[in-house]
Amino acid sequence: MKKILFTAIMLTLCVGVVLAQTSATPPAQRGAAARGAAPAATGPIADIANAQIEAINKGDAAFFDTHLAADVVWFDEDGHAIAGKDRVNGFIKMRLMTPGKKVSITGLRVGSSGDMGWAGYQYTVDGGPAQRKGTQTVVYKKVGNDWQIVMVHGAANAASHG
Repeated sequence: MKKILFTAIMLTLCVGVVLAQTSATPPAQRGAAARGAAPAATGPIADIANAQIEAINKGDAAFFDTHLAADVVWFDEDGHAIAGKDRVNGFIKMRLMTPGKKVSITGLRVGSSGDMGWAGYQYTVDGGPAQRKGTQTVVYKKVGNDWQIVMVHGAANAASHG
């Protein structure tokens, strides 16, 4: 468990640095990105990342009953943590699966190594009093033939970033 959590945290930090550098650098200075848009992410990690967003938008709470690891942890940009499958599942239902809300993602990037994988993307939550935007990283572990979410780090954009 400690090894998985350590790996998840280190992977999140690395992905966060890459995302921060990518989003802070003007498009004309991004090397490969300046030569054209990156190809769409594909494969099992992209599939599960897209499926979790689709489940949120459909209000499909059963998806998270089977795709959250028992020891999942959700971190926000302020260092708050929600730990455990039941608590994270409740957070998703309360904050994201409410009538009138819709979540969309852009810039999906994925990777995997052995039985671990990650997805990073920018999100927009529409509905409610205001639109919210930010960046999210999700770490997965493979259990049998399925991928389970073991860690989520979501960082809302600062108000000055729109």
